[in-house]
Amino acid sequence: MIIDMHCHIWKREWLSGDLLKVLESVNDQMRFQDRENILDGSPERLIAAMDEAGIDKTVLLPLDYEILYTGGALSFKEYNDFAAQCTRRYPKRLIAFAGVDPRRGAGAVAELRRCVEEHGFRGLKLWTVTGFVPDDEAFYPLYEEAARLGVVVMVHTGMGPADSYLKTCRPVYVDKIAVDFREIPFVMAHVGAPWTEEALAVAMKNANVYVDISAWQKTCSVFPFAFSQLLSLAKAMHRGVHKVLFGSDWPMFTELFSQRAWVEVVEKLDHPAPLQVLGLPGITREDKALILGENARGLLRL
Repeated sequence: MIIDMHCHIWKREWLSGDLLKVLESVNDQMRFQDRENILDGSPERLIAAMDEAGIDKTVLLPLDYEILYTGGALSFKEYNDFAAQCTRRYPKRLIAFAGVDPRRGAGAVAELRRCVEEHGFRGLKLWTVTGFVPDDEAFYPLYEEAARLGVVVMVHTGMGPADSYLKTCRPVYVDKIAVDFREIPFVMAHVGAPWTEEALAVAMKNANVYVDISAWQKTCSVFPFAFSQLLSLAKAMHRGVHKVLFGSDWPMFTELFSQRAWVEVVEKLDHPAPLQVLGLPGITREDKALILGENARGLLRL
């Protein structure tokens, strides 16, 4: 089974104001040529890409961006509702996490509860790009509800759009909540790049913390050795790849790698000689199966 733990959806007609600028800034940062690859985030396109790639299930991550960014034709609740519509349309293929900003207080708790109990969502997405640090104890009622509901919490860690602040997106801010809420599985998106070693350390220290490899397509396109090194280092630090989850951040990097091509990057990983010299382990066929889906299947209790 192949499971993509990190995808987004939107309709082209929703995109305006700051939200459009955010996506265009990513396009500019990556120096992509075809902006439509990012702007076309329709579920129909996603399902077609999954079919081509042999991806069995994908996790949808609506974004609650409203506290920082303007634009878009729908509220954060409507965004979550759209994700719910998609999961009802493709129940065997799509899974949704609720996009909720914890600064909403009781409203955040109520929205997570609504999404899980009414729509069957499996997790909570925290987009720290909008300017909050996730270990603020003011947010603990939201985590208490996540624990009660038995859901996964996905936290953005690492790089963000050009007009966001990196300081709120460091992996170390996941450590405290992972300790205080041992019953919650936390996923640090993007392996926290550029703080990759920090992310791996937080995951190594805490049994309930995982990382996903979404957004590594750019690095892989210019320096594929670095991607092999990342996974070998994770295996060495964690005595296995059981903490590593496949993710793509679709549709953000489709100009570089289609879904099929990104799956193939993992499937075709070898063991470069420099890694052997350094004493870092290779990624076996069994490891690849764990990364591509078996780890996520256990995490999501599928």
